[in-house]
Amino acid sequence: MEDAQYPALYCATNKASMDAQNQYLSFVKAYSLLLIAAAGLGVYGINEKSSAIAAALLVIGSIFLSVMMLLRRDEDTWYRARSVAESVKTSSWRFMMRCEPYVDAPDVRVVKSHFRTRLKSILSEHKDLAEHLGGSVSEQEQITNKMCEVRNLSWEQRANFYRTYRIDEQRSWYANKSAWNRRKGRLWFSILIGCQAFAVLFLILRVAYPNWGYWPADVFVVAAGSALTWIQVKRFKELAAAYGLTAHEIGVVRGELEQIDSEEKLAQFVADSENAFSREHTQWLARKDSI
Repeated sequence: MEDAQYPALYCATNKASMDAQNQYLSFVKAYSLLLIAAAGLGVYGINEKSSAIAAALLVIGSIFLSVMMLLRRDEDTWYRARSVAESVKTSSWRFMMRCEPYVDAPDVRVVKSHFRTRLKSILSEHKDLAEHLGGSVSEQEQITNKMCEVRNLSWEQRANFYRTYRIDEQRSWYANKSAWNRRKGRLWFSILIGCQAFAVLFLILRVAYPNWGYWPADVFVVAAGSALTWIQVKRFKELAAAYGLTAHEIGVVRGELEQIDSEEKLAQFVADSENAFSREHTQWLARKDSI
């Protein structure tokens, strides 16, 4: 399903999470570049007024960015907005699949009211995210036409829809993300080792040729530290393992769809599946909070 086919609250929190993530990572990149530039200037030497001004600007810039990262707390917004978005998505699939607590009722307006109440509850628990949830997306529907269309399908059609657009889509996402994080992890580990190797090489050359004053060992030391920071921020290895495991678990769950032969079994299957999805994401949020 496309993002616009989910509730407006999902679209808003999904966007807020991605924006906060991009902002946080941009700060980390800029901070690292300033440190590397400062180290490079140190190698060149601060012999003139212009180089002294440049050094001062680099130091002030790095301090400013570090303070901004602490004050803005983009990382916290990134994770918490993602948590809300995934909670809304889970409730949306429960609604579409007629799963507890959105089972059939004599009047569908009652079910829709329960769903809106659930959204209000989620939103009230995270009121401090309100400043990140504005924009035109707020004008969209909380119960979209697509959600109602899927809910009105037969249980067999809903089972196929759930397999294709929830189970298979999630499985593909986790598998692709696991592979991506594994590749990026190897790349940045190679960069880290390369920077450290060059730092050692230039340190040895500095000892061998002490009269040459421009060995950039310090630059590669700082670059290695920046690479390590990036690896820790992105958590490539940890994510590759977790996403790979989740993809396999979803594959196992997918096979259980073959045993479904009634509306009631479908509802129970969806409930169990959505609980598993929610549990996986809640565990990641807890790991983030424990850091």
